Amino acid sequence: MERLREEILALLRQGEDERELIRRLNQLICTAGARACQCIFHVLTTLDLAEKEAADCWWEVLDHREKMNAAMGREVGLRTAMCDYFTTVHRSLKNPKVVELHIFEQTVRQSSYDGLTGLFNRNTFDIALAREIALASRYDKDVSLLFFDIDDFKQINDTMGHHAGDLALKHLAAIVLSEKRTGDIAARYGGEEVVIILPYTSNLEALVLGERIRRRVAATPFACEGREIGFTVSGGLVSFPLDGRTATSLTKHADSAMYRAKGSGKNNISFFSNDKRRYLRVDYVQPVAIQQLGCDAGVPEEGESRNISMGGLLFESRRAYGIGQRLQISLKINGSCIYMIGRVVRVETFAEDRHEIGIAISFQEMDQAVKKEIASYLTGAQPEGEG
Repeated sequence: MERLREEILALLRQGEDERELIRRLNQLICTAGARACQCIFHVLTTLDLAEKEAADCWWEVLDHREKMNAAMGREVGLRTAMCDYFTTVHRSLKNPKVVELHIFEQTVRQSSYDGLTGLFNRNTFDIALAREIALASRYDKDVSLLFFDIDDFKQINDTMGHHAGDLALKHLAAIVLSEKRTGDIAARYGGEEVVIILPYTSNLEALVLGERIRRRVAATPFACEGREIGFTVSGGLVSFPLDGRTATSLTKHADSAMYRAKGSGKNNISFFSNDKRRYLRVDYVQPVAIQQLGCDAGVPEEGESRNISMGGLLFESRRAYGIGQRLQISLKINGSCIYMIGRVVRVETFAEDRHEIGIAISFQEMDQAVKKEIASYLTGAQPEGEG
């Protein structure tokens, strides 16, 4: 979102030709989609609109401007038309205040960003998380939260000095900013903790980004006083509404998951769980067919399941699949052929051609019949509607 915001600010600073400004903003909308409309309104009005609502309002503002042009017999500026629309038509602004954009942006930057890392600060994070949870609840979407903490940060400070600690934080922030998606919100939560809010994102999708950041941090040391210093990060991952329905519960559980990652050896990412096993899991040994999903998908490969739960499947394979990789697994349950789709969340290698793979099942990609078959097997009951 920051890059999109900067593009919009650059367009607003260029020239006084309103029609040319509108034309270029429309080009940006064609490229970036409804999120650009959302960002335009936030920059010019500070209103937080959902993407669809923002897109509808954008075209209504342009139509409102043309009507004002006709009524007044002169060209009306986009900002003037927008102000009139939101105060008299949309009525989401009650007492707007006129202020120069560069002065407002400078004030926002000073109050919203962390001075050391360039990430958003804790206060901005709290506001953004509450907003994203409200939007996700309203539109029945997921929101995920990633907590990162630098491993052995005290040791960096103690052996190299606080300057090295500051450089480590800046290095982590730079990696996060370059790897995160445009709509993700990254902030310094406090001390050596960095958090990322991922709107409309499941925990499995968030794991892919988290693993990419974790691996890049581990592989890229930073320079300090002529030396290269390497470090790793541990992460905790939670999602709304699966792991909590409030900002307080999500941040608490993300922090708990992060410490769980540190306790299991550091340099890894853990999901939140009150128990070691979130779901009932039973042994289930039988052949399975493994199909990669995506543009590089090959022919199905053979494997053997080890155990199964409503949350996932553990199987053995001759191939070590990558963390975050999407797989389709076919197996038989209660005499029926079942197809599961999920992402790899665990890989353990026992020999060159023997790997134990754990996948977390994506319930959004499973139909009700599949869920009932799995539940039926785990509980020993028959699916609804059967004798």
